[in-house]
Amino acid sequence: MLGRLLAEVMVFRQISVTLALARWPWQWRAEDVMTEFALVADIGGTNSRFGLVKQGSMAIQHMEALRNDNFPSLEGAIRQYLRNQDVTSVSSAAIAVAAPVDREHISLTNRDWSFTSESLRLAAKARHLRLLNDYEALALSLPHLHGDDLIQIGGQDSAVPKLKIVLGPGTGLGMAALAPLPQGGWMALPGELGHVTLPTVTREEFDLRERMTEPGYVFAAEDAVSGGGLYLIYKTIAPQGKLASPEAVIQAALSGNDEMAVKTLDQFIVWLARISGDAAMALQARGGVYLAGGIAPSIIDKLKSGPFRSIFEEKGKLSHHMRPIPVYVIVDRFPAFKGCAASLAQ
Repeated sequence: MLGRLLAEVMVFRQISVTLALARWPWQWRAEDVMTEFALVADIGGTNSRFGLVKQGSMAIQHMEALRNDNFPSLEGAIRQYLRNQDVTSVSSAAIAVAAPVDREHISLTNRDWSFTSESLRLAAKARHLRLLNDYEALALSLPHLHGDDLIQIGGQDSAVPKLKIVLGPGTGLGMAALAPLPQGGWMALPGELGHVTLPTVTREEFDLRERMTEPGYVFAAEDAVSGGGLYLIYKTIAPQGKLASPEAVIQAALSGNDEMAVKTLDQFIVWLARISGDAAMALQARGGVYLAGGIAPSIIDKLKSGPFRSIFEEKGKLSHHMRPIPVYVIVDRFPAFKGCAASLAQ
């Protein structure tokens, strides 16, 4: 009798499980996907890059770049990406944007898009969303970059966690610091290196900066140490020059086919080295200086073989403090994704 009763209970349980599994798709698929994946995104002025990551992982899956011109809003781009991946919602999201994020209504620096954290959360159908400045995300990625992600230029790796900085000439000159916390972990500290004074030293540099400056304009570091700045150096040195973009100047300089392009890139590297050294000295970045963006990887051979390292270390009687500080060029294609994933684990 007892055996028959136990058998009937087991049958009832099996029927219950079968019925639970037979729910209609819209009753379980969203929940299953939401508990498995988080959304990470790196939003620039031209492209929006997206990926999915499992909670606690740094392995980014299903990466896709969407052209911003195809969407009226960031919310629309988010919804399209999730449709492309057949994902209805996510557990959480971390989105890095090229804009200050310390306000309710946020506007991209180089795109006519405005949004709030809540509007993005609703677009992603996420329970939680973290909005980061793009260089804050890059800073959080630094402890997770290893091996082939980096190319080192001098200095010594630190065996213990020490303060790091990441900076990069691109549309502007972004920067953030990453400080180790006493109980473990890291804190990202976004900065505004691009708006400090350009470190000019020689009479030739002062003359060049004066020729580059419009009357009444306060010339900042990113007016020279950026993609647009590099091209401004070129057009100032060679007003009749035929090269039409920063990329063309870099290519001509690396090939040695244009003397003015070579001179332009040499001066650009001098200023990049000097401002990198100034930032490292000011913050005592014993954990390293990391160069991000697209320009530094494209000129890596010039950075390694030219005067970059010696100028970086030139700090007079304190130059010996600079020699152990390593400089790394980030060659990972999507480091901000790792920073976004790391922010979700905090």
